[in-house]
Amino acid sequence: MEVVAYSPEWLPQLGALARAHARLVAPASLPDDQTVERGLDHHHAWPFYSPGMDTSQVRLVIEGDQLLAAGQLGLCDHGWGYGAALGDGPDWLHETHAVLFWLFAWPGWPEAIQAAALLAATTVRQARAEGLPGLEAFRGGAGFLPLGTQCSSRWPHLFAPLRAVGFRQPRPLVVYGGALDPSSLPVLDPDVMEHVECHARRGRVEAWLDGVPRGVCDAEMLPPVPTEDRFPTRSTFRPNLDINTPAARRTRRRGGNVLQWAHIRRLWVDNETRSLGIGRVLLQTQLQRLADHGATHWALHLPEDPGNGPAHGLYSQFGQVLDRQFVLRVSF
Repeated sequence: MEVVAYSPEWLPQLGALARAHARLVAPASLPDDQTVERGLDHHHAWPFYSPGMDTSQVRLVIEGDQLLAAGQLGLCDHGWGYGAALGDGPDWLHETHAVLFWLFAWPGWPEAIQAAALLAATTVRQARAEGLPGLEAFRGGAGFLPLGTQCSSRWPHLFAPLRAVGFRQPRPLVVYGGALDPSSLPVLDPDVMEHVECHARRGRVEAWLDGVPRGVCDAEMLPPVPTEDRFPTRSTFRPNLDINTPAARRTRRRGGNVLQWAHIRRLWVDNETRSLGIGRVLLQTQLQRLADHGATHWALHLPEDPGNGPAHGLYSQFGQVLDRQFVLRVSF
C-alpha cells in the first residue's frame, strides 16, 4: 500500500467509492463522477466550507491499480456549529483549524479498512509534525454528498480506523427530517396562535408575543438533488413532482425527479416563554414557508444532549430520525 495525491485518472474509482457510501445514507441521491469532482473544490451543501477546500489535499491509498481508501484534508475557519457549541471543547476548535472533511474505504474489505487506518495515521502524524493543536474529522462532511453527510452511523467500518489514531466524538448529532407535505403538518393550538404573531423575511421567521420578539427559526434552501429513483426510506423520501425549479423541470424531462432539501439552521425561543408552544409555531410556519418555496424535504442536526429533551420531542412531532452522525476530533 502507498499514499499518493489524487489525480484525475483516479476519478472513476473515487466516484465509485463515494457512491458506495452515499448508497448507505441516501440511496436515491448518488453522485456521478462530475459531481464528485466538483465536490472536491466546492461544498455542494455548505458553501461556507468551500474556501477551506481551495488548498485542501485529497489523498488516496492504493495498491497497484486499485483504490482502497481516500480522504480530504483542508481548513475550517470556525469551530462553532454541529457538535461544537461555544464553550464546548478546546480553544483551537473555535479558530481556523485543520479538518479531515471525509475518509472513505470500501465497506467489508479488510485491506481497505487497513488502508483507511494508514491514511488516518498519516494525516494525524502530519498535523502533529506541523505543530497543530488538534484536528477534526467529518466537520461538514464530503462536499459531493447530500446535506454534507458527516460521519454516519451507517458507516460503522470507518470508526475503528479513526479511533485507533485518537479521534473521539463529543456527542452524536441526531438528524431529524422528512418529506414536506403541508397537509400533514401538526395542527397548532388556536389559543397560542391567537397571541403569537409571526414575521418572515428571507430565510428567517420571527415569533412575536405581545409586541416583543420571543423566538426565531432560520432556514435555507439547499441546491436541488436530481434523482432517478423513488423509494421512501428513512433517509430519502418520496420526491414531490410539482416543484417548479429549472433543475426540477430538466430532471423531469429526463424522466426523473428532484429532491429539494431545506435545512433548519437554528430554532431559538426566549427562556421566559418556553413551554408556551412558540417553538412549535415557529417550526410549523417555517416548514409551511419552505414548502411554498418548493422544498420537498427538510432536515436539521441536533446534539444528543440530555438537556435537549424538549427539542427532540418537538422535532419528532414533525419528522423522524433519519440518521445519527458524528463530528470527531483529536487534540495533541
